Amino acid sequence: MKRILFSGDGSSGDLIPMVLMAREFKLAGYEVCVCGSSEQSQIARDFGVRFAPYPHDYSEIYLKRQRTGYFHSIRENIRHQVKLYEGEYELLSKIAPDFDVLINFLAELFVPSVAEAFKLPNIKLFTFPMVRSERYAPPTGLPFISENRWVNSLQWNVTEFAAKHLFSYTETLNRLRSRLNLPPLDGLLAHNGKFDHMMVGLYEELMPPCESWRGLPYTYVGPCLPRTTVRLSDELEAFIQKGSKPVYIGFGSMRHASGDRLTRILLDAARDAGVRVILAQNGSRIGNGICGSEDVFVLRDYPIPHHVLFPRLRAAVHQGSWIATHLAAQAGIPQLVMPQASDQYLWAHIVWKNGLGPRGVDMNRIRRTKLSAALELLTRSEQYASNARALGDRVRDIDGAKNAVRLFARLESRLRARRSVSV
Repeated sequence: MKRILFSGDGSSGDLIPMVLMAREFKLAGYEVCVCGSSEQSQIARDFGVRFAPYPHDYSEIYLKRQRTGYFHSIRENIRHQVKLYEGEYELLSKIAPDFDVLINFLAELFVPSVAEAFKLPNIKLFTFPMVRSERYAPPTGLPFISENRWVNSLQWNVTEFAAKHLFSYTETLNRLRSRLNLPPLDGLLAHNGKFDHMMVGLYEELMPPCESWRGLPYTYVGPCLPRTTVRLSDELEAFIQKGSKPVYIGFGSMRHASGDRLTRILLDAARDAGVRVILAQNGSRIGNGICGSEDVFVLRDYPIPHHVLFPRLRAAVHQGSWIATHLAAQAGIPQLVMPQASDQYLWAHIVWKNGLGPRGVDMNRIRRTKLSAALELLTRSEQYASNARALGDRVRDIDGAKNAVRLFARLESRLRARRSVSV
């Protein structure tokens, strides 16, 4: 089983673990190909792995339309998912037969149907809570996180009902499944929870397993994070060295209705808290028109080598993606999450619960005074700093990509037997 197809359809945070994993498999002698949104091909080229683009641009159909507001976020999630399913069918139905195994992101609800149609072993990568559990609710993008098993079970039931009766998810997937000569699905999320193995690409300490996972075949491999040696720019190096350790503020691929207003709030709050700031634009409009100073550096380079930058900083303020949370954890620095949508509220809760930073500041209800107070707590609490350093020391050597290759080597004989029986 030497030909492995990876799929990470979504933002760069969804694709990066697949690319890093594919590179390790390639170094181990496997033939690999990574599928992802068309605008992200450069990420694969940077790491020297073959890339097959989906016929859609994730930034165009989702990220560029992303704004603050709970209902806006939910509506955009519904709208863009259908386009992803159709694009995944268009590409994978053509190239999947050339591979022996399919490794895909847990939130890709259509991709398991491709594995089913072509009798491929299906391995899921968990970085996103899309398998039913009593501990983690589905990522609705609402600022309500509970660890009550009955409340979370109800949320899963409501989500399953909505997928079938309110949105077009189940209808769309069944239409595409019929083209693959597969029977219709009744339980979309239940079907997504059927796989040959689940790799949990997270730190177990941050997201422990659930009792309801007992019947699932899963292994914690840890996060797939960049480890390459990258040199920071001379300008950024000079800024870091000429004063107190700065705080990183950046929101990944998220977009905001008013970049100018958000920039003012961020910089005013940082000034109130007395901290120097590296303000990362990523793909957003924050920091536009801002000139550098002794206290503010606008980082316009992209992509950003967070794994090199974060260990040099005092703290990190971010949107609450799994990858930003784990990069800050690996670096051993305290963090503040400013969630806006999706699973970001869950990560804000996890950061606070583990004593790695203060309670999150909701981007949909941001106020300068609230952010100023949070920044002061973030940067002045020795407890947050101590907890973050201790966590970094415990997890820093965990390499999810290498662990995935080792796990696959142990699973290979069983997967090969299952594939021969299926065929």
